[in-house]
Amino acid sequence: MSTTTLILIYLVAAFLGSRVPVLRVYLAHIHNLVHLVISVCLEGVRKNKIKLYRDGSGVTTGNLTSSFKKALISYAGYTGASLAAIGLFYLVTRGYYHLVIYLFLGLCVLALALWIRNTYGVIWGISLVVLLALPVYFRTDMVLVHLSILLASVLFSQSIVGAIQVCRQSLMTRGNPGRKAALVQTKFVPAVVLGMVLFGQTLYVGYYFVRNFLGFPF
Repeated sequence: MSTTTLILIYLVAAFLGSRVPVLRVYLAHIHNLVHLVISVCLEGVRKNKIKLYRDGSGVTTGNLTSSFKKALISYAGYTGASLAAIGLFYLVTRGYYHLVIYLFLGLCVLALALWIRNTYGVIWGISLVVLLALPVYFRTDMVLVHLSILLASVLFSQSIVGAIQVCRQSLMTRGNPGRKAALVQTKFVPAVVLGMVLFGQTLYVGYYFVRNFLGFPF
């Protein structure tokens, strides 16, 4: 089976998985891991930590007081996660399956060592490390191929899901309790503008992906 076919299969599986209650949370944190690690590094607070929750959400514990700075850092996190997904697909299409696993494994271990501190987040992080380390330890190359494509697909699909959620929240009234994303909290720039920018950017990333990695000529 070709790599392109596997990518399509796992993309569909990743999007369907985002609708399954328990699985949805686990997959969402794969995106949160990348997004929040970027955010916590940009915030630059020594005692800053990452918390992952059972509802699929995650936050950093930095004490930034500027909602505008929080929005910019959150935007950088979403953008970085989308670019990371493209980078993973680049590696996958060139056969660097092991490197995809090593990158995710290293990122997860680093996050556990430095930033993730709440109980649920630690349990989730350890489970992902075990999931990725076992096929590496037993040298099951075929499993690594499928797992690397799955990781890239999940990160890509969750980037799209996350952008849709932020865009939807940006259309809510400011007092709506469902409006939780840091990106839509700033008053300096209208939330709907930031939401639409992120959504438009995500659409372009999707177009780039389809054109360059699936080979559709449009």
